[in-house]
Amino acid sequence: MYERLRRRLADDPGVVPSALSQAAVLIALDDSGSEPAVVLTQRAAHLRLHAGEVAFPGGKCDPGDHDHWATALREAEEEIALPVSLVERLGVMPPAVTRTKIEITPCVGRLTMAVAFVPNRVELDAVFKVPLSFFAQPGELHFDRFDYGDRERLVPRYDWREYSIWGITAALLVQLVNLALDAGLDLEAYWEGR
Repeated sequence: MYERLRRRLADDPGVVPSALSQAAVLIALDDSGSEPAVVLTQRAAHLRLHAGEVAFPGGKCDPGDHDHWATALREAEEEIALPVSLVERLGVMPPAVTRTKIEITPCVGRLTMAVAFVPNRVELDAVFKVPLSFFAQPGELHFDRFDYGDRERLVPRYDWREYSIWGITAALLVQLVNLALDAGLDLEAYWEGR
C-alpha cells in the first residue's frame, strides 16, 4: 500500500502566492496496530471557527514555512505532540478548497513507530485513530444536503463511534482510500456542488 501511495502522490511544490489563504494538513498513517489507521483530531468546542469539528492536524502556512510539509509537521507537533522525526514522508495530495475559501494541501506520511499523542487543550478536545479500511467501505460513506446560499451541495460524512467526520476532512479521506486501497468511491457530486 505504501509503495502504491508513493507512486500516486506528488512532490510538494512549495507554498506559492495565491489569492486564497494557504494551509496544510498532515494525514498521518499509524502502523502501530493490527492495520494502518488515520490520526484525526477534534477541534476544541470553545474555538470561534470550526468548533468541535473533526480535522487532520494542520493549519495556515506561516511566512517562514518553506513548503507545505513544514506547515503540516509544525502544526502536528504543536497540536498532538507528534515528533517530526517519526514521520516518513510519502507525498502530497492535490490541494482542496474549503467552504471558507482556504486552500489546503494534504501531506501524507507514515509514522515510523508508536506515538503517545497528547492533544493541545487550547486547540483540541481529542486525538484519535480510525482504521484506514473503515473509510474504504461504501456503506460507511454518507452524503448530507446543505444549502450554501446560491446552491445546494452534497457533503460527505462518516460516523465513527461518537465522531462525525464530514466536509473537507471526509472528502480527503475518500481521496486517500481511492489512492491507497483502490476503493473506487465516488465524490463527483461533492466537488461539482450538486
